[in-house]
Amino acid sequence: MTLQKRQAIKALILLVFASFIFILHQSGEMTNFIHPNYLHFSQFASVLFLILFFFQVPRIFRPLDAEPDHTHCSPWGCHHEEEGLSIKSILSIGIITVPLLTGLMMPYKTFGAEEAVKRGIQYAGLDQKKLGDSDIKSMMSLPVIRFDDIGFANYMGILSEYPEVFEGKIIEIEGFIAEDQFMTKTQKVIARFQVTHCVADAHASGFKLENSNEFHLTKNTWVRMKGTLKVKEESQNYIPVIHVNSVETIDTPKNPYIFS
Repeated sequence: MTLQKRQAIKALILLVFASFIFILHQSGEMTNFIHPNYLHFSQFASVLFLILFFFQVPRIFRPLDAEPDHTHCSPWGCHHEEEGLSIKSILSIGIITVPLLTGLMMPYKTFGAEEAVKRGIQYAGLDQKKLGDSDIKSMMSLPVIRFDDIGFANYMGILSEYPEVFEGKIIEIEGFIAEDQFMTKTQKVIARFQVTHCVADAHASGFKLENSNEFHLTKNTWVRMKGTLKVKEESQNYIPVIHVNSVETIDTPKNPYIFS
């Protein structure tokens, strides 16, 4: 039996990929990277990698008297397995293993205040589903508008479109504190990241805080905040802002993203 080094490396890569995706699912950390609606695709990928691994294992060992298979040879010749690893094969294997090694060796970081400022924080004109009068009336009837994980995106969309309608309403929201680079350092923002497909398309949305200097708000700290909604005119647009009434520091949620 002859050990085929390239085939063994390919089998190992397939196994590690399958195991890595499986571990992310078991730990619940997969939603830190992709939208929950796409979890079944990554589960399918894990199973597929495992099946390919079992197909790959028999290729690791080749009998000494085995004849080369010429089935897939091209008119320009054959490229059967070499005894050693060529530069071409090392390069191709390296490209495949880079994302795997990155995921295994480098700790990931959930997006926060720094990433929000770099990507830009949205206060108005947010992407949203088409909303009817019933949605607005239902929201108007609430004594306190609580921005939970389910209603966050819709509430942000309604308030960005009709801020003057909800002026004076009590808002309760959880999020991280950030400092917009176009604002004074004493004025803070409370924001959350919204994910449509995966963290690559994540965008931060939130509210400017009218009286943030009255509270000891630290950047990148998660808080539960209650305040009164007010309207401010900026660049010929009306945007909702929060006049803070109370602030409570909280732990970072297990899943800090809003999935829209």
